[in-house]
Amino acid sequence: MDLSSPHASFQARDLKILHTQHYITKPPCDPKIMTFGAFHTDHLLEIDWSDKMGWSRPMIVPFKNLELHPFSSCLHYAIECFEGSKAYKGPDNTIRVFRLDCNMLRMKHSAKRLSLPDFDGHELQKCIEALIKVDQDWIPDHPGFSCYIRPTLIATEEALGVRASSKAKLFVVLCPVGPYFPSGLKPVRVFCNTITIRSYPGGVGEYKVAGNYAPTVLPLKEVQKIGFHQNLWLLPDGLVQEMGVCNLFFYWKNKQGENELITPMLDGTILPGVVRDSILNLAKQLNKFKVTERKVYIQEVVEAIAEGRMIEMFGCGTGVMVQPIEAIGLNDKIYEIKYNPNLNSGELTHQLYQQLNEIQTGGKPHEWISII
Repeated sequence: MDLSSPHASFQARDLKILHTQHYITKPPCDPKIMTFGAFHTDHLLEIDWSDKMGWSRPMIVPFKNLELHPFSSCLHYAIECFEGSKAYKGPDNTIRVFRLDCNMLRMKHSAKRLSLPDFDGHELQKCIEALIKVDQDWIPDHPGFSCYIRPTLIATEEALGVRASSKAKLFVVLCPVGPYFPSGLKPVRVFCNTITIRSYPGGVGEYKVAGNYAPTVLPLKEVQKIGFHQNLWLLPDGLVQEMGVCNLFFYWKNKQGENELITPMLDGTILPGVVRDSILNLAKQLNKFKVTERKVYIQEVVEAIAEGRMIEMFGCGTGVMVQPIEAIGLNDKIYEIKYNPNLNSGELTHQLYQQLNEIQTGGKPHEWISII
């Protein structure tokens, strides 16, 4: 994977580490307490950039608040992008990082789309691994727990005006997180949103930029009021995109009578998820059914459910890994989706979830795991 940059980048060999003198009390490994994003570790990584000086020296410093000028571009024009990955404790107490190189590549693409400075992804990965080592005691060693990695790149030019920023800050924070489903997988109900459009062809749906997320908060609140957990995003013609902030998969018997796992193709309107790509690879390796990426329309989804051809349906993403779906609402109808009540998911959904978990937390080497 080419993560290089044609421009001068910061180098991990120049990394300076300043250890904190005031260590934070770690929370207990209780999934009700250690929820997503509730706690941070003792340190963070920061690297500044300006068009005059280029990248500064990478620094790992005690966790602190950021100081931003009120005119900073990120605060007014959402010129910022971010990523999400995870590190796990293996059974031999090693630290296992899952496909961080893929996150580096996607972040470089997002930065380019926002005219933010490019960087060498391999060098950033090395700096992040150094941060994880410094705060490795924060990585929970309990099953289902992990350390969430959040790299962020923001525009910090101290002037108003919509233009490419002359200054930027790249920072990385870590947070220990418990299992998304403390009592095991739990299916959700999703509502097909025919009013709000998350992204449109030619837009920025394929980039992990801040502006894609804020507008989804109100529609989420609205569907939760009527008994659903998330939105299923569509285009006006019924083209299926994503579920909330997750990619979507459908496992059905197609009209040719074949068992098929299908997911919306990467057409520029949906995020190219790292877990999505992982599931596609794992499914193809099973060699038990057809695996397809193509345009999927909600009309054919509800038709498959009505005809009894939908076997199971799920979403996926870094936070949740795999999210079973038990029902979808479309207009004034609710379509129930079968799942195994003993597994709280479909059988294939559960199998893929178990395979991902074994790769991430097991003791065996894997091409998707960096051991640090």
